[in-house]
Amino acid sequence: MALETRGTWTDLIGGVGLEIAEVFDQGQEEYTMGLGNVVRTATGTGAQESYTGKTGVGEVERFDDGDNIPGGRRYKTYTTTVVWNNYGKYIDVTANAIEDRDYQAELDEMKDLSIGVNFSQDKSAMQLFNGGFSTTQDVNGYRMTWYSDGVALFSNSHPSPVPGQGTQSNLGTAAAFNHDNLNTGYVALLEQQTDDGVPLALLGKAMVILPPALMKTGQEVTQSELDPSTANNAINVYRNGMLVDMAMSVHLAAANGGSDTAWFLTVPERAKLYHIVRRGPTLEKEVNI
Repeated sequence: MALETRGTWTDLIGGVGLEIAEVFDQGQEEYTMGLGNVVRTATGTGAQESYTGKTGVGEVERFDDGDNIPGGRRYKTYTTTVVWNNYGKYIDVTANAIEDRDYQAELDEMKDLSIGVNFSQDKSAMQLFNGGFSTTQDVNGYRMTWYSDGVALFSNSHPSPVPGQGTQSNLGTAAAFNHDNLNTGYVALLEQQTDDGVPLALLGKAMVILPPALMKTGQEVTQSELDPSTANNAINVYRNGMLVDMAMSVHLAAANGGSDTAWFLTVPERAKLYHIVRRGPTLEKEVNI
């Protein structure tokens, strides 16, 4: 016969639960997540959440004295519904080990698990980039929720909810990462438009996000005093991160389910790329008899 009860780690005997909880907290402090540098973070509530918005009203229009003031209209954007996903892992600690105070190995495992929680969140955030070329939800072990316009996150055919507006593109094809292509991408980023065809305010600094294979090139492009692509001593306008910051993630590498050639240019404060957590890391206890 097997009986199961649930509780918190602090319910364990002789302060063991507090010791395990303390080790878990140490692991949380030892690995600091970096995802907040490239995506926005938020806290969710409820069983699920839906996100939508409205377009702007565009520019004001000239009208003659005595004429009616030109009217404007805002259009509802696509609705994206987020259903929360559960992630977790357990570690066994036997009653004999607790009574004998012989559970140092389990404490080490608990600390590793705590570090793994933050590591996993960093990895899951990077799957927005690895999986952004298709609409497949499950990417390298993590489930994504994509914007509900029916195309991939990175696409040259994003539809607009505004009647009469054409599709938009945020995808560059076969553009190797170098100084000139970074400039091409940066100009394209500056010239992006809203769904109703109005120039988009960036409201923040751009960031290029690279896999490890492009880190050396990234440093040369964004840190060199002179233009690394020429021999005429031209000033490098991207030097010292003047226009574009750089970030690198091992989770974007081909060896980890990404690509060694794909690179991404975004404005983290402006882009609607979110890592949303409904419930943060917590410890629970199960007792099997």
